[in-house]
Amino acid sequence: SGRICAMLAAPAGWRTLPLEKGPPLQNFIQRFGALFGAIAFIGVLVTLIIEGEPPDVSETSAEEILAHWVGQGDGAFFTVWLSVLIGLLLLFWGLWANSALRDRGATLLAPAAVVGTIFLAVGIGVDAASRVALLEAAEHISLESVVAISAILQYLYLPFLFGMFLITISVSATAKQTGLIPSWLAWVGYATALILVIPHEVSFLGFMVFLPWMLITGIIMFRKAGAAA
Repeated sequence: SGRICAMLAAPAGWRTLPLEKGPPLQNFIQRFGALFGAIAFIGVLVTLIIEGEPPDVSETSAEEILAHWVGQGDGAFFTVWLSVLIGLLLLFWGLWANSALRDRGATLLAPAAVVGTIFLAVGIGVDAASRVALLEAAEHISLESVVAISAILQYLYLPFLFGMFLITISVSATAKQTGLIPSWLAWVGYATALILVIPHEVSFLGFMVFLPWMLITGIIMFRKAGAAA
């Protein structure tokens, strides 16, 4: 029985994230916060499926861009509402990750996780506000304004790039110290961060890799943190 207890015990030097008595929301985030990132990016996939590909402003006429936004149905408003929930989930995941990394001794890089989610939330907020403007007022504003807002949506990738880079680096660089993700997933995170900072024709691949990486990372972190609690 002594050997079994030793096998079930947390590794030496492992500091767990205590579930102290506190406000219900705080306890809920401490217990399930690791999954918020995974859930958020499932939501991202849902929005991409519903919305489809918006018109390319460099290859589409102004009249076609206007027709696209005027012709959007209720599904477009649903994705805007969903994007707000996604942004909030990412922020709460960042708070959880910051606390989890700090609790395991990674005090320097821990804040990068929450700062990264702030960048993502800002990008999502600007994207959502721009979409609401186009969905509500495309018929009532000038054609040039519709094209300009559409261009902003198309090229609004820098906040997302900054956020994804900070998240992958903070979680991957502390993986050995925290034990929250395996080493192979940390190396995938490093590769994703490297791809993200290559000129945007290539960095788009980093966006595509980041989505499954975040999904897998969230699930593994939830299991690791739950087992150590």
